[in-house]
Amino acid sequence: MRGALGWIRTFSLCGAVAAAGGCATSAVLEQELTKTNTQTVLAFEETVFNKHEVLEAFGHYVGPGFVEHDPRLAGGDAAGSGDPPQTRVARTAYAALLARLGPGSQRVFLRTIAQGDLVATQSRWTVGPAPAINVVDIYRLSEGRIVEHWDVVQGRGGAQDEDTDSQRDRKGAVPGNRLPP
Repeated sequence: MRGALGWIRTFSLCGAVAAAGGCATSAVLEQELTKTNTQTVLAFEETVFNKHEVLEAFGHYVGPGFVEHDPRLAGGDAAGSGDPPQTRVARTAYAALLARLGPGSQRVFLRTIAQGDLVATQSRWTVGPAPAINVVDIYRLSEGRIVEHWDVVQGRGGAQDEDTDSQRDRKGAVPGNRLPP
């Protein structure tokens, strides 16, 4: 009887160790996915905003069905390659924006925050001698490709682009240090 109980304990211990090992493996895979997604986003941003190679960046880093949530970048000419229309539109809008800003526009990337398929970057965008523009970009990736983008832009001099305190108040947001009791 004692021998059978010993085997049961041994198998139980092995099962617990295997389950813990599976959890550790899952956590390591999640960390690697997050690291890879962060590298993809930084490579995309470097290629678009510092090298100004929009077509190359979209071809290499953006997945099918890309959704641009910034209305300033979601419009434009949808003619082009065999990409889905929304991807062509966004690619065209990015290229037009960079052409308008000129070759001297550059982004300095300050930090990234990532979890799984979401990656956020904070950067300062300089365009000539004007004060820098602060930007937070948020990306969602699927199968190693960028499939969605949101951004928040803080304009020159610290003012929010197209978003005053009174506008935020009407939207129900709590700006600055005016927190509810």
